[in-house]
Amino acid sequence: MKKLVLSILILGMLTPVMAKGYIKPIDDFNKYQIVHERTTLPSSFDSRNEGWTLDPRDQMIDGTCWAFSCVSAWQILCHKNNLTTGYLSPQLLSNCHEGFLIEHMTGGGNTRVANSMLARLEGVVTEEAVPYNHKDLNCPNYDKKDTPTYILGWNYLPENDAIAIKENIMEYGAVSANIYFSYSSLNTTTGIYQYNGEEGPNHAVTLIGWDDNKQAWLAQNSWGENSFYGDYLWISYDDALVSVDCTSYTNLTPVSSIDKVYHHTTTGTLAGYGIDTHIVSDGIVEFNFGEGEQLVAIGTGVPAANTRLTFSVIDLDKHAFLYVSDPVTVTYSSFYKHELPTPLTVSGNIHIAVTYYSETGKYVIPIEGNIPNYSEVELKKGCQWIDFYESGEWIPMGTDLDPYNLGIYAYTKEKTTNLNETSDTNKRAFNGTQIADDIWESARCIHVYGIDGKLYKTLSESDSTLPSLVTGVYLLVVEKQDGSAYTEKIWIQ
Repeated sequence: MKKLVLSILILGMLTPVMAKGYIKPIDDFNKYQIVHERTTLPSSFDSRNEGWTLDPRDQMIDGTCWAFSCVSAWQILCHKNNLTTGYLSPQLLSNCHEGFLIEHMTGGGNTRVANSMLARLEGVVTEEAVPYNHKDLNCPNYDKKDTPTYILGWNYLPENDAIAIKENIMEYGAVSANIYFSYSSLNTTTGIYQYNGEEGPNHAVTLIGWDDNKQAWLAQNSWGENSFYGDYLWISYDDALVSVDCTSYTNLTPVSSIDKVYHHTTTGTLAGYGIDTHIVSDGIVEFNFGEGEQLVAIGTGVPAANTRLTFSVIDLDKHAFLYVSDPVTVTYSSFYKHELPTPLTVSGNIHIAVTYYSETGKYVIPIEGNIPNYSEVELKKGCQWIDFYESGEWIPMGTDLDPYNLGIYAYTKEKTTNLNETSDTNKRAFNGTQIADDIWESARCIHVYGIDGKLYKTLSESDSTLPSLVTGVYLLVVEKQDGSAYTEKIWIQ
């Protein structure tokens, strides 16, 4: 057997930097550079002027700024995409971070903690359903109907890359960032904050714009409107930390499109795993699916930037590849969700493989592990492996030798009737551009799909105009106010 020399960010030897509100991540996901095709951007931008933001809130205590920063970015992404959720609650993030050794409410956190929940289809819930209560340390219960959307995509932006931050603010509405806050760093003359010291981050904010004349980022804060710089804060481009560790949120996934997630990780992707002499690696996981489930998407952490991904679904019992995707290149270190062109029926033990190819990063396989004073997870044996080209073997993970879980996810729907099996008598013809009033009577939002599974638009009562579509059959997935959903086949002519 060929002996492999593995290189990895050694999780067990790392010590997280703790602070009252923001905990510095142990990874180096932001330590890379990218080449920008566009270098000219507006001299100023403000998401408030686009109508995407809600008024700032008050976290009331130390320790929850990171949760407010994340949910603010999420709700801005929702409103930018005409999904008017109102306020989202930070309570789940503050009190339900499974796998992380962080005190509820006051222990602090970071976007990695939040993102581990998102990948498991958790974390996003309305403030109306789960009100924020800084005195309550319990993890609250909630119903699926209280989740207005899933968020299954995010970018870890390259450090000190102003162009990347600006592009992501314009594209997604906001960027979660962190700073070291000290009142002595506030310039009361210019109104601009700039910290120049060597302390680590202790506070998280949400960047929603910029002004080149001020040479500063516009940040939404979470200390209430009546406190000094509590609602909005201008932070200098030259601040020591503000552009070092930024995260944007990129993907809204309808709740009705996924029923279940399969995964072996709890804390998501905490590091990248790789081998010195290889730039191509495979992560392979086995999941035991229910009878006739429909695999609709595969998700994976992407520790290295500029990684080319290929997704495969394998039935070893039949010695067959059920699906192989075309390669897709992911620019940012990120979480990427690959949607299958059509749902794939899966049952029993099925293997999912993701091939990671990167010329700029060796540590390309997403993993989690146990980190003293930071994370504690159950290692899964006999269901996950890695493979390096030319090695000729699958190396088991979750073992004493390789005590890590792989950050690969499978998202499924319960078995449904194929669109083409639906009788034409169920179709309704539409000549105009508006959805019929009777469909809107109990609807919260409506997703317009083609029969190939492509999502054309998500409609809301404030924006109920159908997109420009060619004549043909389409599917409406109607999400009702009570959280349930149904489908309706329509004919556009």
